[in-house]
Amino acid sequence: MSAKWLTVALVVSLATTLLNAAIFVGQLSTKASARTSAVSASQLLDDDDFVSGVTKLVRKTVRDYCSVGKKDAIDC
Repeated sequence: MSAKWLTVALVVSLATTLLNAAIFVGQLSTKASARTSAVSASQLLDDDDFVSGVTKLVRKTVRDYCSVGKKDAIDC
């Protein structure tokens, strides 16, 4: 019975290895698109609504941090 389980384990490990190799080859053959993401991010910074939203969020976060900081003697 142990030879049967050894064969099953060998087949499963071989199938897993072949599947991982196929995924690896697929990842290597796919073109990276990081450059297009950077273009989208720079266009996002040109959007006035996005910039004003981020500014409001940062100001609120700093205001909350400073209000808690005053209680804990943190200088803002």
